[in-house]
Amino acid sequence: MLPIEHAATILKNGGVLMVPTDTNYAFAADPWNVEACARLYEIKKRDVKKPLTLFVSRPEDLWVYAEVPDAQTEAVNSLMARHWPGPLNFVLKKSPAAPNHPYLKEDSISVVCNRNPVLNGLINLFGRPLAMTSANVSGVEHDSLIDYELASRTFPDAVDYIVPPGGMVPQTTRSSTIISLLDGTLKVLRQGDVVLAWRASRP
Repeated sequence: MLPIEHAATILKNGGVLMVPTDTNYAFAADPWNVEACARLYEIKKRDVKKPLTLFVSRPEDLWVYAEVPDAQTEAVNSLMARHWPGPLNFVLKKSPAAPNHPYLKEDSISVVCNRNPVLNGLINLFGRPLAMTSANVSGVEHDSLIDYELASRTFPDAVDYIVPPGGMVPQTTRSSTIISLLDGTLKVLRQGDVVLAWRASRP
């Protein structure tokens, strides 16, 4: 059995993984499984007020789980064309198709589509997006990105499986850039390697 096949089986059984991304290794769980998400928070010691991010494998899946005002659709499409797949998270209004529980915000959602082939292969095999957050203890900062070795040392037995990186080495130097478009303007919530100059107009 291939590593991602084993990992997909664990997810379907309600397990928690650590997986590679374009930046840090990250915890991953089924976004629709509340118990699995709760366990992820316990492992990371994460404040429930800090929501998980939804990782999709296809850029077009953004439109399934998030809503964008008509006035911003062209601009969001332009940003996606330039930076997706890649380490750029969109915070947008949440659609009715998105999971609904305490570990995701009620009215907004963070969505990202990375280029990492191992991660995307797992998402495709699992059949739906993953709920994820970086594989560190909340509040503990590291001098570099969290790679397979650091994640394995920090949480050797906490998760059900650590998916191997598959030879993929991140080309990034920082965690992903996070932008919000919730009030009609582009706000950078966290600056990563992706630098944006665009500003959306208010609807």
